[in-house]
Amino acid sequence: MEMLSFALLLAVSFLSAIMGTMIGMAMLILLPVMIFLGIPVHTAVATGRFSMVGINLGNITKFSKNEKLKPRYFMAFAIAGVVGSLIGASFLTSFNEKALKTTIGIFMIIVSILVLLEDFVKPRKLHQKITMKHHALSALSGIFIGSYIGVLGGGGATLVILLLVMIYGLSFHDAVANQKAVTLPVSIIATLVFVYQGIIDYRLGIPLFIVNVLGGWIGAHLILKFSGAWLKRIIVPISMLK
Repeated sequence: MEMLSFALLLAVSFLSAIMGTMIGMAMLILLPVMIFLGIPVHTAVATGRFSMVGINLGNITKFSKNEKLKPRYFMAFAIAGVVGSLIGASFLTSFNEKALKTTIGIFMIIVSILVLLEDFVKPRKLHQKITMKHHALSALSGIFIGSYIGVLGGGGATLVILLLVMIYGLSFHDAVANQKAVTLPVSIIATLVFVYQGIIDYRLGIPLFIVNVLGGWIGAHLILKFSGAWLKRIIVPISMLK
């Protein structure tokens, strides 16, 4: 890859890490750019997922210091998500490259619409009593989202945020924070499968991982201070145009 293209990819990854921390759409931004720059789609998905672990690490470090993480909201989702991720990532290379590109585009539009509708699906208040029904819904969602992240990944974090809002009645900020505890183990499992399959480009993945740790830390710092609602007006139109 040419130096200019490489620099562009690093810049996009850094900005998407910040934005993705705030509304969970990092892969929706990074993945199309990687494919546009000529990276094979399977390699782009696997390398991008590897770099997403960097975002999660930057997020977790910041959010844990501010006591935003609550196991009762993410544990069932995370455990089921790991199972789903293992299944989904194992089948990535079985998908036709053209079909995979088309599917990525379709899901980008769907997730963008869901982000716009987030304010309409949010419950009025936090559910004070967490029941087995909540955890069952969370586990089912985890299997589905984990499988999706393992195969495509784009917008998976956003879906986790929206589901945490709907299932447990969390605020947008609290859902963003707890989403990181779901997507970190899911991303790690998917990455390990991709390592085994040998489809990660480490020459790109390691630099992207490093800038994503920094971007994830900055994004977590910002979301603790400001509302992420204004980012929707920017990112949603961009992701739908892609």
